[in-house]
Amino acid sequence: MPSHTDDDESETPFPTLDLHVSSRLASGLLSPDDAFPPPHRAPYAGDSASELGRPRLRRLHSEQGGSRRRKRSWKKLMWVKQSYPDNYTDQATFLGDLQRNPRLKPYDFWPLVADSTVILQHVCSVIIFVVCFAFIFQDRVSPVSIVSWSSGATVAGWFVWEYWTIPPFNPGEINHLHERLGTLKSSALIYSTLLGLSPILKSLTRSTSSDSIWAMSFWLLVINIFFFDYSGGVGAKFPASLSTNAALMASTVLASRLPSTTQVFSLTLFSIEVFGLFPVFRRHVRHQSWQLNVALTILLVLGAGLGVGLVVRQREDGGWNWTSGIVGMVISVLLAGVGTGGCSWWLIGLQKYKNEIRGPWDPARPIIMNRQRWDDR
Repeated sequence: MPSHTDDDESETPFPTLDLHVSSRLASGLLSPDDAFPPPHRAPYAGDSASELGRPRLRRLHSEQGGSRRRKRSWKKLMWVKQSYPDNYTDQATFLGDLQRNPRLKPYDFWPLVADSTVILQHVCSVIIFVVCFAFIFQDRVSPVSIVSWSSGATVAGWFVWEYWTIPPFNPGEINHLHERLGTLKSSALIYSTLLGLSPILKSLTRSTSSDSIWAMSFWLLVINIFFFDYSGGVGAKFPASLSTNAALMASTVLASRLPSTTQVFSLTLFSIEVFGLFPVFRRHVRHQSWQLNVALTILLVLGAGLGVGLVVRQREDGGWNWTSGIVGMVISVLLAGVGTGGCSWWLIGLQKYKNEIRGPWDPARPIIMNRQRWDDR
């Protein structure tokens, strides 16, 4: 093998190219030339042995020079020029960066049961509304008595809500007085509007069969249950949502099956109190006291079971079958316990099948700031 001399080194232009590339590697910047590999010339018969051996010598010199200076560690950065191929994978740290279920929070049984009371309360409220419609439709209860009791409970709940959220009344503070007057004005507007629309609502679905009305109202109430906002906080507002609109539409089509204007007005006003105002009160009860939340849940479960029992079985003389009502209460308590407890255990058992793997290939998640926080910076 011919020896390597300084003359041979000076004849070839490759060292200059290597120095140019190494200078750009040291600077850590990319250039357009890096996108194209250097041209390689195929050897031909006229090449001498010394020329054929130069690539090997250059490789030896590059290995010797690389051993003198420490090789930079690989970084997961595409905008930095590195002495690694684009498809390089760091074997030493790749598996160490894998994370399995990094955001998994194990559920506890009793807190999960407590959270499920929100769903239980809403389902029982829907059942109570349907039971009251059945009582009015069968002429077993006066619609005026139902709307009177519900309106009285709504006014009492409004005073309790005001005690929780608004400071004590001070005659010198006009803002609290304006809030009370605005609430009374809105109530009077809703009351007068329903009085005017009740004759129209009574004949709204006159040409539709009752079977279609029952099926339509059933699916609308199912939509209300499944699309209700169960995770909202105390300060959450109630905009026109799919759940609320579905419930009000169901009450409208059910009220159109009633024969008198008084019954239509009573059921429509009762639906506004159940589906519009009662959820706000339930959220504040849950926020204020856990004992009151449990008591309200038990009261709704017992009321729904009693109502269903009284509707399903009737006495021959038209009276109230209290035995059937008590059986309905017992069944409702059992179903509520199995539903909340069993579903909680089932959800806890499903956590062992959760397998979310995060690794270095996942894209970075940007931190999105709202306009107010951006202006405060």
